[in-house]
Amino acid sequence: MTINNRKSSLRNLIKAEYQKIVFLKSSRIFLITLIAASLMLGLIFSLTTSVTQGKAITELSPVDVISACMLGVDVTAIMLIIFAAISNAKEFSTKLIHVTLAVTPNRKKLFLSKLITYFLLGTVISLIVTVLTCLAGQLILVANGRPMVSLADPFLRQFILGTLFMPVFYCLLTVAAVFVFRSSGGAITFSLGIMFVPALVKMFSQSIQKIILPLLPQASLHSLSGTASKGSYEILGIGASILLLLTWIGITSLIATFQFLKKDV
Repeated sequence: MTINNRKSSLRNLIKAEYQKIVFLKSSRIFLITLIAASLMLGLIFSLTTSVTQGKAITELSPVDVISACMLGVDVTAIMLIIFAAISNAKEFSTKLIHVTLAVTPNRKKLFLSKLITYFLLGTVISLIVTVLTCLAGQLILVANGRPMVSLADPFLRQFILGTLFMPVFYCLLTVAAVFVFRSSGGAITFSLGIMFVPALVKMFSQSIQKIILPLLPQASLHSLSGTASKGSYEILGIGASILLLLTWIGITSLIATFQFLKKDV
């Protein structure tokens, strides 16, 4: 009976977190805008390759055209970081977290419910944008008289599946970061910093890159999507890539849980 009550309690917390998202008009508008903006920018990326890559669409391989269009998923990751940070930090800034804790004193369970809710949200949003940008890329190929890329293509399958991970990972990382920094600004800065720090590391010597790059999430994400170039320090196995992403989320979540349990809100 106790186990059932615990399961039910966690399920109710997840339902409550879900309602906080979908019942707010501003949240619904933001998520719809997120999907539309990701698709639109993906189209812009693929239609302006003559400027960004110095090659016209007809000069690129069909897979490269789709890859350019699916850069819209990067936009999804950034906007999900902002959404997750603002939505969760608002509970601390408005002191609404006190009301939540009065109803649910178990802080570990509350934190877990947020992670699960945003995992599901990130997965759904990532899936929608990935499918839309991939289809948009295929339509661009058809419009330019190019052959479509079959899903039987092993690279395309790996690229699609690997791309799905990015928005979900950064969404979860941001949720945990909110509980570490107690502010949207801190969480956004942390997640975006982790996202863009590889570009900074690549400015240093090869010896430093060799040590740091394989430890960053980008190495895992590039390996999973098959976009890590040959000879790159970012090449990891599938198992190692997934383990590294889980380690980043796990360590950040442990720090967040410790902060949430030990400090007053």
